[in-house]
Amino acid sequence: MIKTKQQETAFFDTDSSSNSLVTFSLGNTLRVDKVNNELQLLNVNQEVQLSIKITNEGLILNINAKELNINAGEELNLSSKKININASEQINIKTAGNLVQEVKKDLLTEVGGTNKQIAQVQKITATLGNAEIKANDYVKLDGESVLLNCEE
Repeated sequence: MIKTKQQETAFFDTDSSSNSLVTFSLGNTLRVDKVNNELQLLNVNQEVQLSIKITNEGLILNINAKELNINAGEELNLSSKKININASEQINIKTAGNLVQEVKKDLLTEVGGTNKQIAQVQKITATLGNAEIKANDYVKLDGESVLLNCEE
């Protein structure tokens, strides 16, 4: 059966109801709420899986999924005033190339356990001010040679 453009959009353009519903074969429901300017995808238990809310300031997008996969062939860009990442178990960051961090203000790293850095070469430079090491116990330096107060 071929539907005309008018027939395809008639379901969503009806003014008789503030809500429009589409039920999918797996039991999920798409709800369009014209009064609250919101589109929701609900699972079979009527839990919100996806919602798009239209506001005067812009869109609000919420996704509740078992997995979320984003694949960008060339580049993935995230921009925001604030970005929060929370994981209850683990976060992995892997690259076959370089990892560059650029922080315009202070950087604070708090670790509840051991902080371990492994590299072929370690360099720490304070371009203005002190380089400080503080320990509650011993400070151990172990190297083939330990040089103090000398240029490279």
